[in-house]
Amino acid sequence: MVPGHAVRMHEKALGVSADEVVFDLEDAVAPGAKQDAREAIARTLGQAEWMERSVAVRVNAAGSSELAADLELVRGLGGSGGVTVVVPKVDGPDVLAGIAALLGDGIGLQALIETPEGIEAVAAIAGSTPQLEALILGYADLATALGRRGAERDIDRWLYYQEALLSAARAAGLQAIDGPFLRLGEPLWLARAARAARELGFDGKWAIHPEQVEILNRAFAAAEREVRWAGSVTDALAASARSGDAAVRVGGAMVDEAMRAQAHRLLALPRRPESAARSLDRPPYYEDLAVDDMFRAPGLTITAAHAALHQAIVGDRLRLSLDEPLCREVTGAQSTLAHPMLVCDVAIGQSTGPSGRVLGNLFYRGLAARPVHLGVTVRTTTTVVAKRRASSSGSRPRGMVLLHVTAVDADGQVVLDYYRCPLLPTRSDDPSEVGDDVQGVADRAAQHDVHDLVPAHWRLDGLRREPLATLFGALRPGESWSLEAGETVTSAPELARLSLNLAMTHTDATAGAHGQRLVYGGHVIGIAASHLTRALPDLATVLAWRACDHLGPTFEGDLLRSEITLEELEPLDDGGLVHARIIVAAQAEDDDDPRPVLDWRLTGLMP
Repeated sequence: MVPGHAVRMHEKALGVSADEVVFDLEDAVAPGAKQDAREAIARTLGQAEWMERSVAVRVNAAGSSELAADLELVRGLGGSGGVTVVVPKVDGPDVLAGIAALLGDGIGLQALIETPEGIEAVAAIAGSTPQLEALILGYADLATALGRRGAERDIDRWLYYQEALLSAARAAGLQAIDGPFLRLGEPLWLARAARAARELGFDGKWAIHPEQVEILNRAFAAAEREVRWAGSVTDALAASARSGDAAVRVGGAMVDEAMRAQAHRLLALPRRPESAARSLDRPPYYEDLAVDDMFRAPGLTITAAHAALHQAIVGDRLRLSLDEPLCREVTGAQSTLAHPMLVCDVAIGQSTGPSGRVLGNLFYRGLAARPVHLGVTVRTTTTVVAKRRASSSGSRPRGMVLLHVTAVDADGQVVLDYYRCPLLPTRSDDPSEVGDDVQGVADRAAQHDVHDLVPAHWRLDGLRREPLATLFGALRPGESWSLEAGETVTSAPELARLSLNLAMTHTDATAGAHGQRLVYGGHVIGIAASHLTRALPDLATVLAWRACDHLGPTFEGDLLRSEITLEELEPLDDGGLVHARIIVAAQAEDDDDPRPVLDWRLTGLMP
């Protein structure tokens, strides 16, 4: 999308690798600048270099006094590479039929569906004129008309409108184009929205800035695995035609007409390069990782044996993880609650494929956890979402890599979602490479509504019946506890191995930056959680980590002490949410003073 009057943007758009450039005469142009914009577009598209580009003009809406002049401009551009017309705010078939009649044959139309009326009439709009080539979903005006706020990142809220437009487009043989992502500087959320649209079946997505184009092109391109599958289908069909065999199989499945059509569609798309294969015994350096790289690990079924070993190592005292009859009464499940820190340890361990060379994990953001019971199998996907070289300060060159980690159960339900940022060594220093705003991307992306995580079916009366200490109603914001008895860190490699953690520094003293094994960060967090259950022994579970920063390294044998503060209390219909902050300090035997190692902000559920 390029404003019609912005000549400099016209020049830049020529070099952008978008499939189509849309010159806007509607919302992007002030009322007094409409004629100047039309003249600027005419001059731009009269240049020879634009003759090979696919272009469109978004005219003003039906009923506008500017529409007649807009259509006159388009008719005058008839020789400029086949310009099409994007018609905004199409709310019924008559709008397109009328504009098609005014334009005459040979000029294609694209309908921008951005009103509730347009959505309800989209099937009729799709069949209104043979000149119609595409339906486009317009989010900004549609959100305003619906009264919808803050929905840019919540992809699922738009599913009904996407499906309605997509179905109408496919029934009429039209292209289906998803509308633009309206926030700049958020490549992660843009990529998510694009992948979601592609998986639904959309042919493309509008971009409102050149920085969005590369991300969209990558999202909609065909992956190498898709190209391989499509090639196997066409090869099998060709072999069948030569042999006269009517039955064709690919990968154990019979090839039908739908598979043939899908294969041809995939082969017509540009190809997206896959990440290079890596040796299992050579974890990647910073340079080896690229945004959108994806890693998976073996699934792990969490058993009572895992729970017992985890309890022995970190000393957790969460009642619902210890007392099976009480857990059944509160949760309604037939098995004991897996301690949330154990589930986090598993998912973190499963996410260490890209961070095997980690020098230390810097922080976690936006961890959202749903209760998991023993016997559940956890499978984790880890995606690189941002990178940035870190200041070397005279030490070995290194870089920060932001990872998005999603853990699901055997039914595909998300049980854990979070971001973490490992610090990795680099092969060489490159001061010219800056990279992404890792912290900013993490803070913007890691936003969850913790209320959605509260188990609706839990009944906390069992915890109230025999309370061990103060319940939610008697707690006060600002209350704090300083634990006199610390915990000595032991069995650090065992916890790393228990959780499938591949970070070499936790098991190999020669692989880290400190000359000794580094204690896995989740180990420190687990001990901090055990300290929390000393202060709040009736805590039902931990639902979220708002933020968690590692302030320094922890080593085997360190003594950990915690300072716990209740920052905010939020009543619920049953119990309430405690928003707590835990500062953990570590002290070795030969240290005179403790050193801060963890700053953890979490949200728990209390009866």
